[in-house]
Amino acid sequence: MNEEGPKISLVEAILMLMIVVPFDVLEVVTALISPIPVIGQIALVVMHFGDWIVLFVIQFWLIMKGLKGIWALTGNLLEFIPFVDILPLRTLGLIATIILANRPETTKVAQVAGAVTEKLSK
Repeated sequence: MNEEGPKISLVEAILMLMIVVPFDVLEVVTALISPIPVIGQIALVVMHFGDWIVLFVIQFWLIMKGLKGIWALTGNLLEFIPFVDILPLRTLGLIATIILANRPETTKVAQVAGAVTEKLSK
């Protein structure tokens, strides 16, 4: 793979967000219909399995790309906590992973800043 290009292309990022965003929206819908006696409980169980599927798809994709994806994993795992799952944590984790994977210059900036700070302290 080209070191100068992004690790995650725009097409890949859009495809993964097309998977993640609808599931975060469905989490909110599921939370709203959960008080309904039978339908709400069925929706909760189905969304729990959906959470597992999305977790495995995203993590497999990131592993195949050679990325760690800690932010995406954290967002996915937080989706299993009741009442916290209505927040778009999965989407935010994936966006953070995409940004961090495609911005290697941030580590270069940190190295330069550390070198400048070291020279100024002398």
